[in-house]
Amino acid sequence: MEQLQRLLRQGLDAGYYLGAAFSVVHVCDGVLGRGWVGRAQENPDVFVGADTVWDLASLTKPLATAGSILMLAGEGAFHLDEDLARFLPGDSPSLRGITLRHCLTHTSGLRPWEKLHSQNWSRSEIVHKVRSAERQRPAGQGYAYSDLGYILLGEVVESVSGHSVAAFAAERIFGLLGMLHTTYLPPAEWAGRVAATRCPDRKRVLVGEVHDGNCWAMGGVAGHAGLFGSLGDLETYARMILNGGEVGGTRILAPLLVRQMGRNQNPAGISGHTLGWFTRPNGYFPGGDFLPQEAFGHTGFTGTSLVLAPSLGIGVVLLTNRVYMETDAAPFLRFRRRWHNAAAACLSTPADDPRAAGAACGAV
Repeated sequence: MEQLQRLLRQGLDAGYYLGAAFSVVHVCDGVLGRGWVGRAQENPDVFVGADTVWDLASLTKPLATAGSILMLAGEGAFHLDEDLARFLPGDSPSLRGITLRHCLTHTSGLRPWEKLHSQNWSRSEIVHKVRSAERQRPAGQGYAYSDLGYILLGEVVESVSGHSVAAFAAERIFGLLGMLHTTYLPPAEWAGRVAATRCPDRKRVLVGEVHDGNCWAMGGVAGHAGLFGSLGDLETYARMILNGGEVGGTRILAPLLVRQMGRNQNPAGISGHTLGWFTRPNGYFPGGDFLPQEAFGHTGFTGTSLVLAPSLGIGVVLLTNRVYMETDAAPFLRFRRRWHNAAAACLSTPADDPRAAGAACGAV
């Protein structure tokens, strides 16, 4: 793993981020390697460590929102091809024909993003604007990575369960897994170990305040962003998925649900996406060139990512606060793909059998 640490240091020296941390975990053997560089905050300096808490940005989508939706589906609350509007109170003509599956796989036809945070709207007003947003295309006829679809999925979780996506995920996922440093709205006592970001709209350094402007305007809780978490907690989540929905004797998701979570749900000709995660041939997949074809993962705008390769039994976590630097994202995005190439090159687990790695230690 020394090469991964060296590359992380090179990224720091190049000014891609103020601080960074990584981990490579195995479904059976736990942490194979981890490391960190740089600072979580400056003036005064707070150095990155194992307990640093990061703004996970769009990792919220698979970890909190998609996970909650799949858990509810597994309890029989709905099936994924039901119309989204069925679960949202009031009339929503613009949402007719858009299913839960469309939103999970970014084929809803909704726009990728709208600037909702500069109008002094209330949370309910923002949700109404999203519900009435004009579509780019009919549902199911193309791919557009959409924050708006996941905002609505977060509202579905609340409508069906009676709890916000933050409360539902905390109780039903993160709490059961012992992920004690993963939450929306980090408490004030965490401030000394939260990785800082910068927001160009708010024109200040943020510590424990969500970077995403639309989530911030919604009070810090939304289906598309808002989650904070630590390196160790993401290691736990990765092992849960790799082990068929269970880790440490605690089952979070049923094995068949997890298996579908890792499979491309979109038809040929539409960019690859699982029930919550990027997968090939999606250009947003951050995993480099050499991980197996079935690998899937997700990124966060702040510079975070989690990539899973079930046939290797491997999860790769990379956490940075690259938005603190207020520089062009392109060099960092290129660096991240190079870094994942190096991560793949350091692995030696055979991948001939897509289930061999998990079967060796009893994974489902």
